[in-house]
Amino acid sequence: MSFKKFDSEQHFTQPPAHYTEASLVRALEEQGIGRPSTYAPTISTILGRRYIAKEKKNIYMTETGEAVNKIMKEAFPTIVDVSFTANLETLLDKVEEGEVDWKTIIENFYPDLDEAVRNAEKELENVKIEDEKTDVICDKCGRNMVIKYGPYGKFLGCPGFPECRNTKPYLETIGVACPKCGKDVVIRRTKKGRIYYGCENNPECDFMVWQRPSGQICPKCGNALLIRGNKLICADEKCGYKKDKD
Repeated sequence: MSFKKFDSEQHFTQPPAHYTEASLVRALEEQGIGRPSTYAPTISTILGRRYIAKEKKNIYMTETGEAVNKIMKEAFPTIVDVSFTANLETLLDKVEEGEVDWKTIIENFYPDLDEAVRNAEKELENVKIEDEKTDVICDKCGRNMVIKYGPYGKFLGCPGFPECRNTKPYLETIGVACPKCGKDVVIRRTKKGRIYYGCENNPECDFMVWQRPSGQICPKCGNALLIRGNKLICADEKCGYKKDKD
C-alpha cells in the first residue's frame, strides 16, 4: 500500500453535552433505573433540594450536588452504583409479581447498609456550603445580603440572622427591559412554582407574561415579542404577529 495524501485538519475535544430533562430520562431508561411514573418526581426532587439547577433546557450540578455526590460515592459506593439501582428495581418487580419475598431482599441488603451508615456517621466530616453573597445591602444592619432558598425558591436573607431577620424577594433579571416602563424584567414564580416574567417595579407596573420576553417589540402593535421555540410571537394573541427567531 502506498501513501497517497495527507489532510491536515484540526479537531478540538468537546466536553460531553449537559443533560436536559429529556436526555436524562432516556439515560435512566437505558440503565433500567426507575419507571415512567417516577421520572418526573425524581427530577423535581433533586431540583427542589438544589442538587441540580436548570438554565434554559440544560441541567447543571450545583455545589451542593457535587458535595453530596462526593460523600455518597465515598460512603456508599455500592448503593450509588448504577447496576445496584437497576437490580433493585428488578427485584422489586419480582416482589410485586409474588416471585420473591420482600423480607429476603431486606435481609440481604440491610446489614451492609446499617454498617455503612454507622461508619459514615463516625468518619464523614460536616460539609458547609457557603451562601452566595450579593451586592444588595441590608437596610437594617448594612451587611451584604445572601441568597437563601425557601419553599417557593430563592430569596434574600441577612447573614446576621438571627440577630437581624431582614429578608427581601430575590429578583433574577433576564437582561431585558420592561416594554412598559423600562425597568428590568425579572423571573417570578407563582405559589405553585410556575415560572412567569414580570416587571421588577411591580405593583406600580403590571407587565407580566408566561413566556420569556425577547427584548424585541412587535412592529405591528408595539407589544413585547415572546420566545416560543424558534419563533418570536406577539404577547397580544389578537395581534397574531410572529417571525423566526434570529
